[in-house]
Amino acid sequence: DSVLMNLFRSLRRQGRTRRLGDAHGEWMEAHWAPPASEAGNHRFVALQPIFDRRRKVFGYEALSRSKWENRFIGDPDAATQTMIDDWLLHGLDELTGGSRTFINCTFAALTGGSFTLLPTRTVLELLETVEPSPEVVSACRKMKALGYQIALDDFQLSKKMDVLLALADYVKVDFRLTDTDKRRAIVRRVQGLATIPVAEKIETPEEFETAVAEGFRLFQGYSLGPPVLFSRRRIPPLEANHLRETHVPAFG
Repeated sequence: DSVLMNLFRSLRRQGRTRRLGDAHGEWMEAHWAPPASEAGNHRFVALQPIFDRRRKVFGYEALSRSKWENRFIGDPDAATQTMIDDWLLHGLDELTGGSRTFINCTFAALTGGSFTLLPTRTVLELLETVEPSPEVVSACRKMKALGYQIALDDFQLSKKMDVLLALADYVKVDFRLTDTDKRRAIVRRVQGLATIPVAEKIETPEEFETAVAEGFRLFQGYSLGPPVLFSRRRIPPLEANHLRETHVPAFG
């Protein structure tokens, strides 16, 4: 089974296998919402761009959506699994252009190995609820060894997070919830590490300029680019059976 899954992963990354969803239309930007009854016939994803200091797009955060409203309501584990399923079934490359794509990563998704089915340009964005347990640290090291990158969401300095900080490629700092002194301390802490500080929740041009001055290197927020909602028609119920067959076993 592991040999088959390794072959599937290899072919999928080379673009030599079709996804089940390839024949069911393209992702379309959702400019308007049809009747609520139509929501069950569609899959949804929102993409928010992440910019560098020159305001050029560096990558995207892929956000789970279950309805036409451009906001998230639901269970984080289910949301993460839905994002993985959508990438496997429909792909997101046509939307991201092959850029780095950040996806929220829960404890279950990280330690269950589901992310190994996705391209290595995927960035695993560990939610702030993920504790730096030995199991989590081991899973992060394995994912890094496979070529994936790690981001720490809503990062705050603490001794217990040092072990994950040493593995992190990015730390995302909520510009609204973290004061100036704490933000500057985080930027100083990652200097000399291979870790890029990301300022998120940037809501005004002035906050962008402040974040640049404080030493942040990547930026995300509504003033730079809000999440854009996309939808595509759901494929038949066969998709659920297919995904059950392709889910990988947990890290051993």
